[in-house]
Amino acid sequence: MSQLTFFEIQSSSAQTFPERRQIGYGRARLWLGITTVGTIVTVASLGLIFKTSGFFERFTESFRLGPEFSLLVFVLSYAIIHLPFDIVGGYILPKHFKRSHPPLADFLVGLLRGVAGHTLILFVTAIAINLAGRWGGLPLTIATSSVIVLLLLLGRLTFASLIAQLNFRDSAANFAGNQTALPIAYVKNRDEAFTGGVTGVFRPIGHIVPAKWYEMLNPEELDFAIKRRTISIETGSWRRGRVAAIVFTLTGLTIACYLVGKNRLGTVGGTIDLSFWFTLWSFIGLLSLPTLNRRSVSAIDNLARVDGTTFDVLISATRRLDELLDGEQQRPGIVETIFHPIPSVENRIRGQSTHLRTSCWDVARTTVYVSLSGMGLLSRAVHCNCGRPSLWVFLPVD
Repeated sequence: MSQLTFFEIQSSSAQTFPERRQIGYGRARLWLGITTVGTIVTVASLGLIFKTSGFFERFTESFRLGPEFSLLVFVLSYAIIHLPFDIVGGYILPKHFKRSHPPLADFLVGLLRGVAGHTLILFVTAIAINLAGRWGGLPLTIATSSVIVLLLLLGRLTFASLIAQLNFRDSAANFAGNQTALPIAYVKNRDEAFTGGVTGVFRPIGHIVPAKWYEMLNPEELDFAIKRRTISIETGSWRRGRVAAIVFTLTGLTIACYLVGKNRLGTVGGTIDLSFWFTLWSFIGLLSLPTLNRRSVSAIDNLARVDGTTFDVLISATRRLDELLDGEQQRPGIVETIFHPIPSVENRIRGQSTHLRTSCWDVARTTVYVSLSGMGLLSRAVHCNCGRPSLWVFLPVD
């Protein structure tokens, strides 16, 4: 464990299960996510019904400004609408439920950095889509969005560091669970829910592992956590998840372009309407893709057991890591079916019969992240990452 010399262990977050934590945090975050997503979807729907994109076009014409300025006003308006939900999710709820959180001043500085980075990505995407529609219509718009998807996945570490303060350190691939021998980057980050993931587009490049895990997991549990991700790679579940996320995103963008109409692609109003339509498509994904995601979690858990992981290690590691996320070990079936891409701890312990060839690991939350390529407005609204810039690029995975 000498790799941890890169990091300072913060005493405030060293406890695995803080004694004073209150129950109900996971359900409170779920209601926040429902409210935030509902608000953004309502705004997008009303924007289409009342044709508010025309306001931005008239704004451009009245003041003789370029389309870039109007699109900047649009993305800044979105950031302002979203800001109250970010404050509740990133500071008020964690403080109320006695979860780990930074002082208010530090939180606001970090949130400002995150919002600025996220808004910049959204603005650059809006400009690229606007220009593509103006110069090449539907084909170039879809091609441009495809390139943005690839850039978001290829540059994931860069974008994560832009939005939040993440300290990356490389290390040798020397854990039993890392059978693919991919390099491991350890990340020190204030947000206890940061889980990292597996980077790459269609070929895995490396593991991103929170330094926090080395404070709270024993060697067997840590190997199990990395082993699960190795299984997702070796069985093709990780790649299927990537492909499914990309296909879902580009399908939604194509539908949104047709709904906008070829004559309006490349205009300010058409670009904004495309954002609204694609946001509604992303909402469909929030309701449908968690089922695929849960199947992958169950399938990999089952295979890990068959592959030699003891049941006790699976239980202990799952419970410890869940405590860093929602701390909600049981959920009603309907709540989990609709809102949660990761099964509850009790369902994972109980185990479900799932065929591994139908699983798509991390498809739901990868889709949320790459929805930025279509100017989707839900990428930081879901319950797991609302108000938490550290999780806007690497959303929590199992």
